[in-house]
Amino acid sequence: MTYKRICSLDRGLKVLEFLNTVRASTAHEIATELKLPRPTVYRILETLEDHGLLYRSVSDSVFRLTNAVRHLSEGFIDEEWIRTLGAPLLQRLGEKVLWPTDLATFEDDAMVIRESTHSFSPFSVDVGMIGRKRHLLKSPLGRAYLAFCPEEERQEILTSLRGSQDPDNALSRDEAFLEKMISSSRANGYSNCRELEHVKCASIAVPVMLNQRVIACINIVWVAATIDYDEVVTRYLPELMQTKLDMEAGLIKMNFECSQS
Repeated sequence: MTYKRICSLDRGLKVLEFLNTVRASTAHEIATELKLPRPTVYRILETLEDHGLLYRSVSDSVFRLTNAVRHLSEGFIDEEWIRTLGAPLLQRLGEKVLWPTDLATFEDDAMVIRESTHSFSPFSVDVGMIGRKRHLLKSPLGRAYLAFCPEEERQEILTSLRGSQDPDNALSRDEAFLEKMISSSRANGYSNCRELEHVKCASIAVPVMLNQRVIACINIVWVAATIDYDEVVTRYLPELMQTKLDMEAGLIKMNFECSQS
């Protein structure tokens, strides 16, 4: 059976493809290039903007794609690399340090835990971690993402957080805090945060990088009263860093193989 094409969807996809190519454009330029009526282009752009897939600059009326567009293509890729590479390496880390560890990716202004060793760690105080969200500014996972992501992406994220009414996002307007958090994280190579949901816990996290992008972040969580913070850094940070490096090497290899297929 042959189905009739949905013209509005077809036009919307063409606009997305065009913006992905040119990075930024006005409605007039899009209409001219794609040979579409200008009112149609405005309706498409407003719909995409409502869904968070693009934003319009108030200064020059130029439309640009947002980071949300990446999720349209990354869902499958994320699942594949996490299943075949991330999960086994995270489990290896958990077996070495015994304290629970998590792997999280950025989604909708939060870090979403995609894999975790909480279920088999003898020291875990939590269960059912998969799918839970962690705050960008109040968790080491989120701080590691913000500290190491490209400057343009970081500013987009902070703009979004500053527009939120959530009181937890107030730190996004604290320039002194942001500067100190980012500089210390980049200098140390990892992020930390002692104000976790469980006040008795502490954590450190590192970014997993590929082509100057943060693909994911991984952490180690421990009960603060049982082991000194500096001792954790001395004993377990090297293992966390090695896991990060192994994931990055594996991602490079997967990317190379994909480019050859």
